[in-house]
Amino acid sequence: MNYKTISIQIVDKVCILTLNRPEKLNILSRIFFDEFDHAINNISQNKNLRVLIIAGNEKVFSAGGDLNEIGNADRETAKVMCMGVQKVFASLFALDIPVIAAVSGIVYGGGLELALHCDIRFCSEETIFKLPESDLGLIPGAGGISLFSKIFSKADAAYYLMSGIEIPVETAMSKGLVQNVFETEKLLDETISFAKELSKKSRASLSAIKKILIAGYFETTEECLNMEIEEFVSTLNIDGKDKIREFFKFKVNKNK
Repeated sequence: MNYKTISIQIVDKVCILTLNRPEKLNILSRIFFDEFDHAINNISQNKNLRVLIIAGNEKVFSAGGDLNEIGNADRETAKVMCMGVQKVFASLFALDIPVIAAVSGIVYGGGLELALHCDIRFCSEETIFKLPESDLGLIPGAGGISLFSKIFSKADAAYYLMSGIEIPVETAMSKGLVQNVFETEKLLDETISFAKELSKKSRASLSAIKKILIAGYFETTEECLNMEIEEFVSTLNIDGKDKIREFFKFKVNKNK
C-alpha cells in the first residue's frame, strides 16, 4: 500500500513509522487513521520485528485531530469517530512488541494521545506538549484524560487539561511522561540505538512485561499479580532457561 500520511522504514529488526504530512502539521485525519490501522496490522503480523518506533520530524510530531472533520461531525458521527480513534490507538497496546514514541516540536491533543499509547516516550529539548481541547470547547476523547491521569496526579491532570497550557519538557520528564530527553538532531538516532538494544532481548520476555503493564490500566492488582505468575512460568519455558544457562556459562568462563 502506498501511504499518503505515513512512511515505513525497517532497520534490522526495528520498524520506524513516521508521520509524514508535515505541511499539514501531521494532523490526524480519517485517511491517517485508515493508513495507520493498516500499517499496525501488517506490523503485528511480521514476527521478525522486535520494536516499533513512531516518530514525526524535528518541528512537529502531530498537531492533533483534523478540526475540519471534527467540526463538521454530527452527534452520531462524532461518537463513531471517537470510538474509531480509540480502537486504532488501542491496537498499539495489543502489539506484542515494545512501541517507542520519538516526539519533537508540536505534540498537541491527539498527537499527545497517540504518544500516550506508546510504551516508552523520548522527546527533544524543543518539544511542546499540550492538551488544548478546552480552548475549543472540547475534551480529549482518546486517552488524553484517562491515560494522562495515570501518569500525572489528578490535580496536575486537571491543571493541564482545564487550562490547556504547555507542559514543560522538564515537568514531562520528572512526572514520567517521557523517559529521556535528547538534542533535537540526535533524537531519532538515540531512539533507534535504544530500540536496537531492546531488539536483542527475548521477545517473549518483553511481550509479557508489556502485557502485564497494559493490564495494569484496566485490571486489579490481584489480577495483575496472577498474570505475573502465569507469564513468569511461560517465559521461563520459552527463553528463560536457555538465557539462565548462558548467563552461568558466561560467568564461569569469565572467572577462569
